[in-house]
Amino acid sequence: MKRFLTKIAVFLIALLAVAFVADRSLTQFFKKGHLVKAQWQQHIHNEHYDVAIIGSSRGWWNIDMNVIDAQCGVRALSLANNHFLPSEVLLSLKVFLQNGNTAKRILMQVDHDNLSTEAEEFSSTAYDFVPYLHDSIVYDHFGPRSIEWKAMRYIPFWRYTKVNFKWGVEQALTQSRRKPLFDSTGTYFSNPKFYGDTAIMIRPGGYAVGPDIQEIMDLCEQHHIQLDFFMAPYFNLIAPPEVRNGPASALKAKGYTLYDYTDRLTEQRYFNDTKHINIEGGKVFTGILADEMICPEL
Repeated sequence: MKRFLTKIAVFLIALLAVAFVADRSLTQFFKKGHLVKAQWQQHIHNEHYDVAIIGSSRGWWNIDMNVIDAQCGVRALSLANNHFLPSEVLLSLKVFLQNGNTAKRILMQVDHDNLSTEAEEFSSTAYDFVPYLHDSIVYDHFGPRSIEWKAMRYIPFWRYTKVNFKWGVEQALTQSRRKPLFDSTGTYFSNPKFYGDTAIMIRPGGYAVGPDIQEIMDLCEQHHIQLDFFMAPYFNLIAPPEVRNGPASALKAKGYTLYDYTDRLTEQRYFNDTKHINIEGGKVFTGILADEMICPEL
């Protein structure tokens, strides 16, 4: 019996060693990549930007940093990403600042999702940071929020088993053959034909500046960054006044003005769907941001 238990122990130790080596190898490999925003951002160090945009896909798709650069004579960067909720926006900003980068102004895209009192804490895009869980800034951000992140941090190879749909052996084998969805400024261009519903309805609910957005405000103040908020266009939003005014009221209570472009673009030809502008809409809306928010502040 003792001999059998010894063999089991040796097998488990060997398995743990293999898992540890595999975890370390994949982590080092993924850290060299540029395919997702979390990877790309980790390679940006000690850079200064005049303007950076943060937020979700509504602040990312087709808002062209290159045009803002040219039109306003500034250096602009987009840290916005698909599905980002305030907790993920906050972490992205923390990484940006920890890497020695600076920004004169930050424009944060907000809307009825990320200012809702019923919003989730994380989206699926949070898993983009999985290869960096051994970095203290990433683990300190996620670890206290959920035991899931603790398990992925401390159990060898568990993170690559848990999220193998995003990080795993298959992704490692194809990483060098794929190109990022965004350009060197972080801009993402998407232009499918319009799909989905032809109107979006948002029902009444609560709005507030949550702790993550409050920390974004505090970080910007500490680093002497001017922080402004904007809401990107919707296509055919149907909502009562209390819903339409909810985000602006929540920010006003904190001393901030919301640049609300909800109804600025009204034609379907400018949209991919009810929440996202297409390339044509992006050209128009990029010009609006430049003319009304960015260039006048220079």
